[in-house]
Amino acid sequence: MNSAAFWHTVLARLDAGTPLFVALVVANTRGSPGTLGARILVDADGNTFGTIGGGIMEANLVRMARKGLRAGNDAPPALQPLEHRNKPGTAHPSGLICAGEQTNLHCWLTPERDAATIREFCAALVAEDDAIANLLIDANGLRVTYDHDTGMQLSLDGTRWCWRESSVNEDRLAIVGGGHCGKALARLAADIGYRVEVFDTRADALGLDADWPAGVRRHVLADYALLPARLHWPALTTVAVMTAAITQDIAALAVLANAGAHWLGVMGSVAKIHEIRTQLAARGIAQERIDAIRGPIGLPMKSDTPPEIAVSIMAQLLAERRAVT
Repeated sequence: MNSAAFWHTVLARLDAGTPLFVALVVANTRGSPGTLGARILVDADGNTFGTIGGGIMEANLVRMARKGLRAGNDAPPALQPLEHRNKPGTAHPSGLICAGEQTNLHCWLTPERDAATIREFCAALVAEDDAIANLLIDANGLRVTYDHDTGMQLSLDGTRWCWRESSVNEDRLAIVGGGHCGKALARLAADIGYRVEVFDTRADALGLDADWPAGVRRHVLADYALLPARLHWPALTTVAVMTAAITQDIAALAVLANAGAHWLGVMGSVAKIHEIRTQLAARGIAQERIDAIRGPIGLPMKSDTPPEIAVSIMAQLLAERRAVT
């Protein structure tokens, strides 16, 4: 789940007059079921949205949150360190035994105090302007600042601490080609939490039908030469080219090769990729830029249908992202 979906849900509940409990995973080590940025909200009825790792740890947290909300708990934000071990002397046992540690940030939110701050941050999440908004949470509460920092980070200074997350989603996927495979990949990436944008020169391929998941942004281009100008944060953006024809793949890759994308790949057979590389060289694209293009994209697994192809591609993207992280 991405930050935008979560905070918009929080805002909708606050605007409805509902106090909430929110927990964010602000630090974790290898083996922890809760990973950095994972999050959950809980209301007084025990309804939840999101997850911080599941199991008995999450069940205990939901039970505590429900009880606190019903009692009108309005404590300031606080950190909760947890250790996923069942050993004597464990200082902060989570109830899980999967190894690793995580730190959860607990926030009790009220409409009167917190809705305006969350609304300001949500507006920045939608706009993603050059003036990056950062949601800051510390023991004094929540506030929004504006600077050029992106990402998520917990800062510690003695007993003082501060959690920061920016309005720019650093997991970004641009899909060039809105066909069946592009749509399947968009759906899967959006579920995982990526900010997904799909580009095509065919308006009918990006039609407003029910098959497109909510939140996926679609752009009809007059020409693929316009692509580089439409990548707002290229250094953070993974680009998967999967158009309806090899000529369109080549046209897109020719302009994207020097666009500074974080990752650039193309779908197709080995023979098709060889022809694409040959044609790009004939167009004068530098060999090092051609060599940087991944292809065929997707893990080597049985993948014949669009959902299977999407899984193979998404698995490769996640494996490479985790390796870099």
